[in-house]
Amino acid sequence: MNGTRPMAALVCALLLAPAAARAQSVEEFYRGKNLRFLVGYGPGTGYDVYMRVVQRHIGRHIPGKPNVVPENMPGAGGLVMTNYLYNVAPRDGTAIGLPSRNLVTDPLHGNDAAKFEALKFGWIGSVSSDVSTCLGWRASGVNTLQDALTREIKIGGNGPQTDSAIAPRMINHLIGTKFKVYNGYPDSAAVGIAMEQNEVEGYCGFTFGSVRSARPVWLEKNLISVIAQMAPEKHPDLPDVPNIYDLLKDEESRQAFMLVFGLGKMGRPVTAPPGVPADRLQALRTAFAETMKDPEFLADIRKSNIDFDGPSGAEPIEKLIAQLYAMPKKVVDRVTDLRNRMD
Repeated sequence: MNGTRPMAALVCALLLAPAAARAQSVEEFYRGKNLRFLVGYGPGTGYDVYMRVVQRHIGRHIPGKPNVVPENMPGAGGLVMTNYLYNVAPRDGTAIGLPSRNLVTDPLHGNDAAKFEALKFGWIGSVSSDVSTCLGWRASGVNTLQDALTREIKIGGNGPQTDSAIAPRMINHLIGTKFKVYNGYPDSAAVGIAMEQNEVEGYCGFTFGSVRSARPVWLEKNLISVIAQMAPEKHPDLPDVPNIYDLLKDEESRQAFMLVFGLGKMGRPVTAPPGVPADRLQALRTAFAETMKDPEFLADIRKSNIDFDGPSGAEPIEKLIAQLYAMPKKVVDRVTDLRNRMD
């Protein structure tokens, strides 16, 4: 009899335990909190535009409806933010980011400054697939890919190890173009100004979606020529623009191309740091998927004039990363050599 009393008291205490002592629900966790949404580029850049249009709507779909706060953390072509998100940001679900997809394979190529493992991120989804392009400034007389094959074209870059330098270096190697990169511009917005001031004649690695969102006047006033596109498949709105992939003759070159430009399939990926509790990560993934169908979000996308082609969840992102990290070593070494050149 005496032995049953302590047990009964324990059961009673558990039943009467306050809610705070129970496992906290996702809704309880997020209610009243700020959710930081980081991007590794400055205001007005393509990545920033995509981040902000998602930021304005995703909070409604997260249990507890947190206040989603945009935060720019530019530096090193987006690497500062990506490293911060992986290593420093809280792993409780109160920070997410929209990293540069082109940084995803940096560890594969031995970039010691890339302090992350791509597959350990808590990938959430992607707003759109993307197609990288090379642009010519019409006033400089750069109108076709043939121009870049016959004379040196001065193009702006954000640093030797950024996509704006790696993309033209790769195209020079694959098909013999004569792009000459002038680095030192902090982001795509600065390169855009340099083009408008005739400091440089073009820009490579700028996606067509970014042109539409960040520099729509260039298209409206016919100030640029899209002289090349770089993707496994052409952009539907650029049917007459040469695709570098279609010009390649051997499988190894096509694999090298995919290792550099295949990441365009990731489009504008959103991720959480590693280690976010599974229920909160799943809530973020569900909220992202619901946002992509939200009528208010879709209206905002149309107003922002940005590409919205093929949003995806986390699984295709993780599958693509795994495929790229499984590329043959000789292909990886070939691309690594091109990426590491300082010209």
